[in-house]
Amino acid sequence: MKLNIRGVLKMAMKICYYCGNFFLPDPRVGDRQKACSLVCQRFRKQENNRLYRKRDPGYWRNHYEDYVRPWRQRHPDYQRQWRKKRKGVGKGVRSAEIKAERIGKLIELTERILFNLREIKAEILLKPSWRASLIYQSS
Repeated sequence: MKLNIRGVLKMAMKICYYCGNFFLPDPRVGDRQKACSLVCQRFRKQENNRLYRKRDPGYWRNHYEDYVRPWRQRHPDYQRQWRKKRKGVGKGVRSAEIKAERIGKLIELTERILFNLREIKAEILLKPSWRASLIYQSS
């Protein structure tokens, strides 16, 4: 029996529920995969969220009163402490050090790329082109 690769692939292909295109599902997901790409997966997520809100409309209704307010009452200084910790972030020495480190890495990367490009250019100049070798062989 001859194995036809196209036939096997066609049997393994699925149709995307969202765009209608054929796709080869991820072997880790298999038959459960419904979407072919990230765009279609976003549509799937939006649809899933919409259906969940439709099934359970009161899920978020009393969230603040039931969960957030009691937690904040049990931890009254949390927000003040968080703001105090965050006050220095993004300002002054720390941000300047981060910027300097990023610039240093960028310069190092640029130098490495330029060095590699110079090596490639030198290698191209040293090797005779295939056209030149054809001309040389024909004469």
